Amino acid sequence: MRFLNFSNNSAVSPVIGVILLIAITVASSGAAFIVMNNYELEKPVITLIEIESIDLSNHQEVILVHKGGESIDITQINILISINDEMLDHNLVHLPVIGGITGFYGALGGVFWGSPSNQGHDNRWDPGEYGNFKIASSNAVLKTGDRIKVTIVHNPTNLVISSPACIV
Repeated sequence: MRFLNFSNNSAVSPVIGVILLIAITVASSGAAFIVMNNYELEKPVITLIEIESIDLSNHQEVILVHKGGESIDITQINILISINDEMLDHNLVHLPVIGGITGFYGALGGVFWGSPSNQGHDNRWDPGEYGNFKIASSNAVLKTGDRIKVTIVHNPTNLVISSPACIV
């Protein structure tokens, strides 16, 4: 029996190299796909909140209204208030609240009030619904011409949902 003897094997190296490069590319792409799919990204809430009114004669009452967009789970937001670009010492956190809260006069109203007798006690701030609070004079004293800004922060993502501002 006679065997063929090939003395030139130079064509084998490029073929093996191409096969190895393809295998490495496929393996690394698969690993990257698996890693990226394991990270669940929180999608930001897209909504429009506006300051409906500010009543200085009613204990500096601020009324916010949800004008449109996605509903907000109020247990996942903080409301930070600044007057003339200075943050108040006391802000609205851990909503909803039953009763009073430091830095604010009386009970919170609308969707911020957490009593089970509140008809909107589903902890959702839906379009058309209101939330109100009264800033205690120990926290800040508003004057005509002051600029108030209410920043609503989504806790899980630490993103600003809405940041309405107006002149008193």
